[in-house]
Amino acid sequence: MRRAALLLPCLALVACDRITGEATQKILDAEAIGYACRVSIKTPEDCMKENEAQSPSSILDGWKQADKDISKKTLDPHMGKGKPSDENDDAASNEAASEVVAAPQVTSEAPSKTETTKKTTH
Repeated sequence: MRRAALLLPCLALVACDRITGEATQKILDAEAIGYACRVSIKTPEDCMKENEAQSPSSILDGWKQADKDISKKTLDPHMGKGKPSDENDDAASNEAASEVVAAPQVTSEAPSKTETTKKTTH
């Protein structure tokens, strides 16, 4: 009877993370880590090794979701990296730069500070 009295509170504490929602948050965190790993072009295995405290299946789920987004073209796979240089892009930027009209130079009719000080000292 005494064992049952000690066992009951222990069993109640086993699932407390599900009651507080921490289990759901851990899953979402692991999926976000997997998503970020796919965007940064890491393999799921490397990602799981770097994040051993996270659920491997949740990391893989996030990685697969990012892979789907990349294949559907809703996510740019080069996100966070510099724009790849392309000859067409360079030609377009040079053409756009040649079309820019120079702004007119503004000349002030007011005398410069040195001229005004010369007049006041005489």
